[in-house]
Amino acid sequence: MMMMITTQYAFGILLIFSMASSSTIPSLGGPGIGTNYGRYSSNLGGNIYILLRIPIKLIDSSSTQLLRLFLDRFLLSRFFNPVPEIGINYGRYGSNLPPPEALPSLVTSLSIKHVKTFDMDPRITTSFANTGISLSLCIPNDKIPILSTNLSEADSIIRTFILPYHKTTIITSISVGNEVSLLPQFTPHLVSAVVNVHRAIKRYRLHKKIKVTTTHSLAILSRRFPPSTARFHNSIGESVLKPLVRFLQRTKSPLMVNVYPYLAYKQSFPSIPLDFALFQPVNGSKRRMYRDPYSGVAYTNLFDIMMDSVDSAVKALGLPKIPVVVSEIGWPSSGDPGEVAASLENARVFNQRLVEHLRRGEKKVTVYIFALFDEDQKTGATVEKHWGLLYGNGSRKYDLNISPPV
Repeated sequence: MMMMITTQYAFGILLIFSMASSSTIPSLGGPGIGTNYGRYSSNLGGNIYILLRIPIKLIDSSSTQLLRLFLDRFLLSRFFNPVPEIGINYGRYGSNLPPPEALPSLVTSLSIKHVKTFDMDPRITTSFANTGISLSLCIPNDKIPILSTNLSEADSIIRTFILPYHKTTIITSISVGNEVSLLPQFTPHLVSAVVNVHRAIKRYRLHKKIKVTTTHSLAILSRRFPPSTARFHNSIGESVLKPLVRFLQRTKSPLMVNVYPYLAYKQSFPSIPLDFALFQPVNGSKRRMYRDPYSGVAYTNLFDIMMDSVDSAVKALGLPKIPVVVSEIGWPSSGDPGEVAASLENARVFNQRLVEHLRRGEKKVTVYIFALFDEDQKTGATVEKHWGLLYGNGSRKYDLNISPPV
């Protein structure tokens, strides 16, 4: 399309205007992080767009630069190359956390418009009513066995936790369980449970608005490196993930995967350099590079390797590529003695560079940062308690610029 501007022999260009603001040219502001241009958003608005064909010969030379700017900043960026969305995970294993009613203002202060929860608490759902902030909800793991065989149970969940709220609160997806793909008590029931929840959603004609999926840890991969050779575990590849991915493709739902470069770095130490895991500076004089010996693809960060590993594993099942949502990603700000990479500065650097990486369009994927708050009541290693962008009292741990560039 840009070539049509620079040659006088081109037939014409297309301009797209919104009927809602047809008296003015749409804003030339840059694309934003967190704006709802992704295919899974439910609140894209009801504007009707008019396409106008204008012969090039009617455009004088003084208008060319303005027209080029318009096309590049508005049409190309916003319609043909959507900006990935950035959301936040809201966990509640913390003492003295702010009440649900305080969440919308805290989330908005971070310039975030998408929240992922780990339950279906009506109080949380209600708190985001009429805020423009979307929610991704989660059905608890222990419901999976009964959901797999009992459609009425799935219908009851939808009637209780979705129908009373979906008209005022934007609900974009439901995850049936969290990281259960390798747990034997849930694995045989997972696909059937997901299918039944989708059937219940479809009964109320909400299946195009609210997508049903499930969330996986990256442990579903038995092999991750080189990324082009990645494979799912044999125990779940054909029996669970293949029918699940087929279902997700048929229902136009995303594959949700938790991706943690910090954990990969820690488990592979010292094989993976820290700066490679932290997204090296784009203008660094000595940028590290890993080249996949089979695909020839060159990588400058660990995140892209992990994402391509998932794509390769899906391909190895004989299935086409599926949209992936990174349901959890982040970096801890503290850990046990000796975990020097878990620091406040590294957490800030990782999350800021992640935002910038997505903003540049190098990976077109929606991500949910983990997490909104530190959670001091989590059990296990110290590092589990320190993934929040905010302290438990709601104050910021460090500056993070998620808002779109001016």
